[in-house]
Amino acid sequence: MENNFEVKVNAKTHLVVDSNTSRCLGGVGANFYRPFVFPFYTPAGQTVVQEFAFDHPFHNGIFVGQGPVQVGAREAGFWASPPRRSWTDKVFERLGRMDTQKDIDITPHADGVQFVQKVVWRDENEEPLIDEIRTVNLHALADATICDMTSEKIATYGAATYPQTKFGSIGIRVEPRLLPGMGGIVLGDNGRSGGVEVVHEGESDFVAYQNVLTGHGEFGVFMSILNEGIRGPWFIRDYGMALYNPTWTGSVSTPEGESWKVSLRVIAYDGELTPARAEKWCLL
Repeated sequence: MENNFEVKVNAKTHLVVDSNTSRCLGGVGANFYRPFVFPFYTPAGQTVVQEFAFDHPFHNGIFVGQGPVQVGAREAGFWASPPRRSWTDKVFERLGRMDTQKDIDITPHADGVQFVQKVVWRDENEEPLIDEIRTVNLHALADATICDMTSEKIATYGAATYPQTKFGSIGIRVEPRLLPGMGGIVLGDNGRSGGVEVVHEGESDFVAYQNVLTGHGEFGVFMSILNEGIRGPWFIRDYGMALYNPTWTGSVSTPEGESWKVSLRVIAYDGELTPARAEKWCLL
């Protein structure tokens, strides 16, 4: 199959564009503190994730975060990032950063582009705590745009522990127009729909936010966990935080040299999320 997708760099954002139709799938990039995916578009060009919220400037598009991370006697938080929200916010104590290395492995393919980023998670003293391999595959369907993101955290510098916390692990900041406060609905498997309570802190084959946009019709964002056999726990908030967070219910530990991997599929779509579409997207 012919590869029509190319990468256009705009202010260090790597935008994936279909050269035949000019359809933009989304963008991959990094600031000083972390890498993330933004923007992310439906086929009709509607955005489904928010770059950041005023009160949560560290909820960035499609992103990875974890706080705290412990290696030996050292500990750092990788959930928050500047700018600060207040002088007394404890989430900014012992703040680390995800140092994204300049060389990015970019591989165009028939349906889109895959990016592999090497990331060094550094503590507040700029000493490395863990390494990460971040893989992002942006690819197109006729009726949807897919972002498959995998975060492989490697205990390069000693055994690593990720304590039980609500501040992790991989997810999105939902576009405000899709939220219940704006008339949107949250969808889960087995026909569940309503507010965030339908899936919050529970399990589901998928979670979606959907709304009707005047002049456009329905559109939404769909998430499913790519780790085999895992259906949660989901950490879902009505203000737009939507996470797969395995550390919500317990800690994760990896011996030195071993890794911990989390993977999430995010889909931007136009139209109604039918059971057939949801089943197909979970099985891709």
